[in-house]
Amino acid sequence: MHDDQKLQNTPPVTGVSEVVLSVADLPQARDFYMQVLGFPLHSEFSMEDSVADPDGEPTITFLTICETDTPLGRGGHPQLLVLIDYQRHVHARKRFVGHDPTQTTLNHLAFEIPPESFEDHAKRLGELGIDLSFSEFPAMNARAIFFKDSEGNALELICHHSIGP
Repeated sequence: MHDDQKLQNTPPVTGVSEVVLSVADLPQARDFYMQVLGFPLHSEFSMEDSVADPDGEPTITFLTICETDTPLGRGGHPQLLVLIDYQRHVHARKRFVGHDPTQTTLNHLAFEIPPESFEDHAKRLGELGIDLSFSEFPAMNARAIFFKDSEGNALELICHHSIGP
């Protein structure tokens, strides 16, 4: 079978459902994404053992990036950023031993923003004291803002490079 035939036979993927980050300080990471990027809290719970503890301090937090118009999205599962306490969550602590940026395959997370909000994002992030860098991507007619989250992960806000009036 040729590569073109393999691609034609590949079932579709409709989008990214969630991105999960292992974090050392869950409350700080949650606050960063809620306050800096405006992601609302979807849900969170504590699961230090194999059974969820309704009264325990959260070990996993689900933040809504955006609602999606897919069967999963219409079923109540928006596009999510999931933050998991790798030291306490039962399923993370056995698979992840620590956060070392030199030992990760994660390069950065990119979030799309509307072109008209680019300057407002840059201004707001700067006012929050966040160190920013900017890039232009002529081949994609896009521009981006780069910065780091509270855990040191590189983040990007990217948009189509609209030409002003």
